[in-house]
Amino acid sequence: MDAKLFKEFAQPASQYRAKPFWSWNGKLEPQELRRQIRIFRDMGFGGFFMHSRVGLDTAYLSKEWFDCIRTCIDEARAIGTETWLYDEDRWPSGAAGGMVTKDERYRQRYLTVTRYDDAKKFKWSPRTLAAFTARLDGKVAHDVQAVARNKRPKLEPGHTLLSFQVALTDPSPWFNGYTYLDVLNPQAVRQFIKVTHEAYRREVGKDFGKLVPGIFTDEPCYGWPAPDRVPWTDKLPAFFQRRCGYDLVDHLMELFFDVASLGISHARWSYFGCLTDLFVQSFARPIFEFCQASGIAFTGHLMSEDTPMGQAGFVGSAMRSYEYMQAPGMDLLTEHWRAYATAKQVTSVARQMGSKWRLTETNGCTGWDFSFEGSKALGDWQAAMGINVRCPHLSWYTMLGEAKRDYPGSIFYQSPWWQQYQTLETYFARINAVMTRGTEVRDLLVIHPIESAWTVSLPGYKMSPEGTDLDTTFDGEIRTLLAGQLDFDFGEEEMLSRLAKVRKAAAPGQG
Repeated sequence: MDAKLFKEFAQPASQYRAKPFWSWNGKLEPQELRRQIRIFRDMGFGGFFMHSRVGLDTAYLSKEWFDCIRTCIDEARAIGTETWLYDEDRWPSGAAGGMVTKDERYRQRYLTVTRYDDAKKFKWSPRTLAAFTARLDGKVAHDVQAVARNKRPKLEPGHTLLSFQVALTDPSPWFNGYTYLDVLNPQAVRQFIKVTHEAYRREVGKDFGKLVPGIFTDEPCYGWPAPDRVPWTDKLPAFFQRRCGYDLVDHLMELFFDVASLGISHARWSYFGCLTDLFVQSFARPIFEFCQASGIAFTGHLMSEDTPMGQAGFVGSAMRSYEYMQAPGMDLLTEHWRAYATAKQVTSVARQMGSKWRLTETNGCTGWDFSFEGSKALGDWQAAMGINVRCPHLSWYTMLGEAKRDYPGSIFYQSPWWQQYQTLETYFARINAVMTRGTEVRDLLVIHPIESAWTVSLPGYKMSPEGTDLDTTFDGEIRTLLAGQLDFDFGEEEMLSRLAKVRKAAAPGQG
């Protein structure tokens, strides 16, 4: 062992130590912030993520807010730890606590379907994209016929008229009376970057890349599946036309039903491909490029990243977004979830793109009785998969009000064992100090089945037999490989088409 590595192993630096979610869930006071940062150091942590949370009583992104951010950076400078940013008021990331989505142009959209058994009740409106008639049998549609614009058909016995229209997401208290962001709209995301990321660069940019290594994005997604709606954005039909060469509006039935005469729907597969491209190019890539230019890392994790069917409904393909993260990450909820596939997705892209750091938001939803043994068990298997930045969930600023019910327990001074916690953190920091050196060797490539998931993904049918079988088979094959000590990378098909090379193997004896 060389002297430098031995020193790092004996006393791991802050970069190798965990950075917990620090839940800012009350009235922020500079001296209390400083006191708690010193507790983090004493617990063996190497920094913290400053995370707006339920109960916050300091105006988000206000002058007072940034004064508190600078206070934390100043204290971290004094004691030698890191200060990580978080890009949202609560989660999911994108709306800046509703500041961006006050403007309706930037609000999340859906395509919804309304069914009419009596055609006389149907009326065309400016938001109606198309209408069809069909005979429905569960999720299967027979005898599908398009309805001419501004016409009202006569329904055959047993048939239904289906109207497709674009709608805005309803305002919600969660977004402070506004809505989530249209993450498929580049203009909307640019406004999010302006309100959030550019404000941080203006206020604390001199410390970017040093005391402020990166910024966390939390569960961005293009929609929440429901039986009567699918994700949408206003420019999707034109984007689809350019990319695929035909009109998506003619195929809207295929986004909601299996059309009996078609088998696998090419339009549905192309629709998810377009959603994924728009999500990656509109959201992930611009933030990645901002971070690259600013000298900080874009990190965090996506919504519903664990299974192929979950990804289809929320983000398209998680691995394509990881490509545009300097430190791609994952979420791990509960003590018993073994999200091997999620870790493998993260570390595969990180290795393929040359990213040193791979994050986990870990230990969420474990409860007050979560033990050191449980935390070590979760950390051990993630480290074995190549995860090397731990973000423990959650450290509460206060237990006042609703905060005490916010996904406990608190990995912080509220727990009686906090002074012993440094033993656990030093253990993982030593693993990270060693595991970030050297080169990973994986000779096996497993093709990720995400595009197959697109073909069987329907709103409200997430747990369809086809989807359940795909997710179950996917998980089983991964566990079989790992149980057999066969390490591997995932290969995402579209990424392979752009980034991969086929290289002739050297002849025996030639190295």
